[in-house]
Amino acid sequence: MILVSLTEFILYVSFSILIGSLILYIIPENKKTTLKIPKKLLYLATILIPITAFFPVYRTANLLAVDLGFWFTLKNVLLTFEIGRSWLFISIVSIVLIFVLRMKKFAIRLHLKIWALAVTLLMLFGYTYSAHAATITEWQGFVVHTLHFLSITIWIGILFIISWFSRDKDNWIPFLKWFTPVAIICLIIASITGYLTMEIDIESYDDVNSSVLQDYQNSLIVNYGQALLIKHILIISLVLFAFINGFLFRKCQARDSFNPLKWAKLESGYALMIFGVTAFMGQSWPPHQIYNLIKAEGGSPLFNVLYDGDIVNIIQNAEHRDIFNVTMSFSPENYLLFVLGFLFLFLTIYSVMRKKSVFFSILFSFLMSISIYAGIILGIQ
Repeated sequence: MILVSLTEFILYVSFSILIGSLILYIIPENKKTTLKIPKKLLYLATILIPITAFFPVYRTANLLAVDLGFWFTLKNVLLTFEIGRSWLFISIVSIVLIFVLRMKKFAIRLHLKIWALAVTLLMLFGYTYSAHAATITEWQGFVVHTLHFLSITIWIGILFIISWFSRDKDNWIPFLKWFTPVAIICLIIASITGYLTMEIDIESYDDVNSSVLQDYQNSLIVNYGQALLIKHILIISLVLFAFINGFLFRKCQARDSFNPLKWAKLESGYALMIFGVTAFMGQSWPPHQIYNLIKAEGGSPLFNVLYDGDIVNIIQNAEHRDIFNVTMSFSPENYLLFVLGFLFLFLTIYSVMRKKSVFFSILFSFLMSISIYAGIILGIQ
């Protein structure tokens, strides 16, 4: 599972690198920093996408290859399963993309850059077509997940390339003038589609009348829900630093001593952590049937460390399948943790704006995340 999660993480980063690079290739020189994007990086990202996308295919074939043999099963998975056909499509399109990238006049021909971006989007569509949400609800899930993944890769891809491959901070203000609205639009789309995707992914099959909030609470006792909560808390830090970089730092841009790139790198670092958590979620069982999931795998190890109640034992020892709902009850201790979380949030902003300290901003933002997480988990009954 760890290996497949790692490959999923690499796949997210590869898509972000490609989409971010190709968009920035199209942007005029006076509206971006001086960039030095290694061409080999684009080749590597293109090659890694079909390689990393193959691991879930391999795992599926390996799980099913009990009586029929691995190679026969693998052939069937590739030709008859959505995940297999999607991988074949991604592989073919990746070869086309490499040919486009290798064209001699790629660096100076705008239409070639647009073609490369279009081909990359085809690969992205191939990937999202076999995603969990798409396989459950067909076109609705496919559209929602595609918009979600695309908005994230545009926002984070541009951020990642700008922060790590800029040779200077020239044209930073012109860059922010177009990137900030793009990032806001991507954030809005990602938030809406993320909620819709979450509805699909955590929907309870045990209780069809259960609310989204109840499904979310129930998911907290398994790995998927724990990762989902951590992801949402990390998003708070990501949005916080995006707000700081996009708005609060505008007054500092005129100073020669101010380096916005290190703060952009910090923002991209949080994005990478979210990618990592999302990759873990992608390889965890969705909490559609909490009863069966707890019976088979037990509760999340992280949850078991922090939780001292009986909900997991009650489900595991139940003789008959029933509806089990997790309840939340917040005591003064929980509210104190939430207050600490907000305090650390303000300390994060203070350490950024007043002290310009990367270390303390990271420290306080992590303490904020831990406080909010603990406040929620310790409220589970």
